Amino acid sequence: MQNLSLIPLNNNIDKLMGFIPSLDKSWRGSQRIKSSPYQVETLDAITNLQNQGWQISGAREVRDKQTRKISNHLIKLDHPDFQIKNKSGNSEAIASMRLYNSCNGTSPLEMDFGVFRQVCSNGMVANTSYSNYKVKHTQKGNDNLYGILAKANTQANLVLDEFNKFKSIELSPFKAMALATDAARIRFGNTTQFDVNQLLESIRPEDEGNDV
Repeated sequence: MQNLSLIPLNNNIDKLMGFIPSLDKSWRGSQRIKSSPYQVETLDAITNLQNQGWQISGAREVRDKQTRKISNHLIKLDHPDFQIKNKSGNSEAIASMRLYNSCNGTSPLEMDFGVFRQVCSNGMVANTSYSNYKVKHTQKGNDNLYGILAKANTQANLVLDEFNKFKSIELSPFKAMALATDAARIRFGNTTQFDVNQLLESIRPEDEGNDV
């Protein structure tokens, strides 16, 4: 699934429809975007998830490079009841879900479960994916959709369990240095021109300690 910048929406469904009109079947018809007769509607999934406590945090549309018509949309939701807080009481990670769907049914609705977390003190964030579901635009896909959505909160809990497993893994100084060296080599190439120890310095409270 693509990593794209999103329009912030603050769980406002009206704002979502204003910025992402391709969610509306009627609008797609007015733009001569022919959807599958068994189109799995993203809006139906969003409404169901909101009823389970998920909140819309961002969205965007993607245009076809050749026709310039809107071809896909991406919606990100977070669940405030499934998050991990640091020692200061601030959110370190929150369960997130990305819905990625084609407007004409050529590719399935994707549901990507993961963890959304701040990774730098300057506000940079990362979304780590743990599981992914694909629902095809068929009758069977429509029948299966709500069964998958019904497991969303259970899946969110499992995602945070996986995140906590990594936090519980303690690295020895030797292993921490080896990991930092490998990371520097991937990022910068020649590590002789870079002080690897800088990668091991703690800047934020959640960076303290030797866990992964």
